[in-house]
Amino acid sequence: MSPGSFKAISPPSEKRHRAPDSGYSGLLKDSFSLPTLLVLGGVVQAVLSLILPPRYALLPLIFLLLRAIVATVRDLTSAENYALKRGVIPGRTSAQLPNTSYDPLRSEKASPFGSTPAEKGVVVLHLGARFNHPLGALAPGAKDIGDQFLACHKDLLKHAKEYGCLGGTSFRGDEAASSNTILTVYYFRDLEELNRFAHDPVHRQAWDWYNRECLKKGYTHIGIFHEVFSAPAGAYETIYVNMQPTMMAAGHADIRNEATGKGEWVHSVVDASGPVWRSQHSRMGR
Repeated sequence: MSPGSFKAISPPSEKRHRAPDSGYSGLLKDSFSLPTLLVLGGVVQAVLSLILPPRYALLPLIFLLLRAIVATVRDLTSAENYALKRGVIPGRTSAQLPNTSYDPLRSEKASPFGSTPAEKGVVVLHLGARFNHPLGALAPGAKDIGDQFLACHKDLLKHAKEYGCLGGTSFRGDEAASSNTILTVYYFRDLEELNRFAHDPVHRQAWDWYNRECLKKGYTHIGIFHEVFSAPAGAYETIYVNMQPTMMAAGHADIRNEATGKGEWVHSVVDASGPVWRSQHSRMGR
């Protein structure tokens, strides 16, 4: 490894790490406001009180309460393990695009990363939908479009090497009491590879479904959107402190091992404890 190369947090591996997908169930969980959840809980407890003898009706509530208390006490008594289990990386890190190849047998090319921050451009895609309906994720057509989004997401990660995609991080919007906006932020090596994904059969199928079903059936309560930002080299910077991998730092890029001739995957996170990471300009390679 050359002296100026950035130090990768994780070594390259043959398999690409994939975060679990919460899917439609995750959207449902976050789509109800606190008062609605309290009412639903009260209804369930009332039904149990009508069905079960009084001595047993409170058992589910007591069980859930004790479980929450035990979990909280356990986590409070071992804060370091709590952070470790969630993948928190202590200290300062940054996300960088790696080279397309490396050679562990040659010191000058042993690192998958270069020595200049933001040395390569990156393309950012915001892809999302919103349910402008009182029923939120239970609205007509909501599950269908959620399935279409999930199919596109899985297909993109399956062909991540072909489309130059590092990965994506999903979020729920909090602009309303019920989080009915879903958003995934993806990162690509360049615009050409993003355009290749845009013409992918699964993505085309999702777009055709929206035009055919949503517009035909009058599902005007379903909104969709995307934004694309193309940041050239030296026009972006990333820094994370005591964070689990997220956003661009959660990405994995395909890279060729010149010593073995095989393709591998490398995590985009690098150590950012040195002086080059102290200012915004230096983190942009300027």
